[in-house]
Amino acid sequence: MGGLLKTPSAPAPDPEITKAQERTEARLAEDERTKLAQIAARRRARQAGGQRLLLSSIREDAEKGIQETLG
Repeated sequence: MGGLLKTPSAPAPDPEITKAQERTEARLAEDERTKLAQIAARRRARQAGGQRLLLSSIREDAEKGIQETLG
């Protein structure tokens, strides 16, 4: 009768399942890190890219900037 009222204990976790979960979590964490690094790289490129293009050595007069005259 004591076995009817006692709560059963949880079975031990399967080590193979635990390892698979750890690998999945590690892969997801790495994916998140790479995505954040890509976002940061795009942000840096957007902030610094404009100045670099305006002061490019390809342009004839880089310090002058872009000036277009109409007419």
